Amino acid sequence: MSNYSKETFDLKYPHKVTLEPTGSWTQKHYLLDKKSAYALQMALATNRPLLVKGEPGLGKSYLALAAAELLNRAFIAEVINSHTEGQELLWKDDPIQRLSDAQAKIKTGDDLHPKRYISPSVLWWTFDWANAATQYEQLHHKVYKPVCGHAKNRKNGLVVLIDEIDKADPSLPNSLLEVLGNNGFDVPLAKVNVGHQGIAPLVIITTNDERELPPAFVRRCLVLHLKIPDGTSDDGKDELIEWLKARVRVHITKDQCSDIVLDEAAKQLKEDREKAESQGMIKAGLSEYIDLITALVEMTEAGDNRETEQLKLLEEIKEFSLRKADA
Repeated sequence: MSNYSKETFDLKYPHKVTLEPTGSWTQKHYLLDKKSAYALQMALATNRPLLVKGEPGLGKSYLALAAAELLNRAFIAEVINSHTEGQELLWKDDPIQRLSDAQAKIKTGDDLHPKRYISPSVLWWTFDWANAATQYEQLHHKVYKPVCGHAKNRKNGLVVLIDEIDKADPSLPNSLLEVLGNNGFDVPLAKVNVGHQGIAPLVIITTNDERELPPAFVRRCLVLHLKIPDGTSDDGKDELIEWLKARVRVHITKDQCSDIVLDEAAKQLKEDREKAESQGMIKAGLSEYIDLITALVEMTEAGDNRETEQLKLLEEIKEFSLRKADA
């Protein structure tokens, strides 16, 4: 079944997407730009995974949640860490528990079949939810079932986020080459073939570029590079400052925080980023900027003097959020 629906993305850009909270995902809004929207469209049209690259704090992960909102799809996510192995994203086998059950004679006969100890992992649920649910119900020890945001929309397909894949050993992305290319895999011990049914999932993978990914894996994906601009626009405005202000405005109104305060905070962030880069240190980004403005809003009262109070407060607290380099 086709993944592509042009009408879904026929929007004016940048477009404010309202997000429904799901699980630990609490951000309420996302600003979808034209470049990101076209990348999503192409991923849908080609059934290719979308690899989203960029420094931390740019909203790479929330792009996946925004896509689920726009497509009226269910959403699941898996965060990768340094111990994650590729096999674990497909299924997890528990032969030790099976041996223990056999030795204790707790289980016998078909109850000791390996399929009773093979737990579906995130990509099994992604490609065939019904099959994964069937496998899950026959397990003796139910240890994992993904949190599914907007589960009522599962009939429209899934958006799956594989977050921070660069945290893992390079063997992990290499192990996913055929799985992502075929949209499925075999589970020999359970004698199960997993493949997507109906609408193919939209797979979004993020990387902070902390570790180079294998070239073969990158070639298998479409790649979206998210970057903080650092130039000057045709009308002479600082692109970084305007970019930051546009994104914080989906969260904060002018009544809560004026453009004057946003400008001052953005100028400070730009200065701190330049210092951090010269010292080879971590640079503050969009998430720190949003945190700073949120703090200014929460720590001041509404009223005629709010702007003045926020500018004073900014001088006192800016270093906690923005100053990643030494003064």
